Amino acid sequence: MKNYKTIAIIGTQWGDEGKGKVVHYLSRNADYIVRYQGGNNAGHTVVFDNKEYILHLIPSGILEHKKCVIANGVVIDPEALYNEIQFLKSKGFNVTKENLFISDRAHVILPYHKYLDVVREKTQKIGTTQRGIGPCYADKYSRSGIRISDYLEEGTF
Repeated sequence: MKNYKTIAIIGTQWGDEGKGKVVHYLSRNADYIVRYQGGNNAGHTVVFDNKEYILHLIPSGILEHKKCVIANGVVIDPEALYNEIQFLKSKGFNVTKENLFISDRAHVILPYHKYLDVVREKTQKIGTTQRGIGPCYADKYSRSGIRISDYLEEGTF
């Protein structure tokens, strides 16, 4: 696999295909591991040094000390991201701005997204995890969502 410049792992079966395990295996020989879409509604479980880790937002390449990217197609719950970073640090992994890059065009899951998810699930059950993923994507596609870049521009809020 070392001769390839880019390898894409794309799930086509609505999740739970084992993408996380494949990405983790291939990350050993990669320079960058990119999470291109999704949110913290699902987790990928990987085994590293005989210990099991469950990650929701950060690519598992972080366990291999690789550079990881959370791209603009990902919707980010700031609290979930913070907690995941703290979890990794508590386990001895280095998570810094030098090895975790977050696109400033990624959209942010806000409290009202979670609220909408809960309310909609009560009236029209679709099996959502109620973490605000769907409502955040709805805002993204309607061009009314808040992105990471909005937090970086002084005076926006």
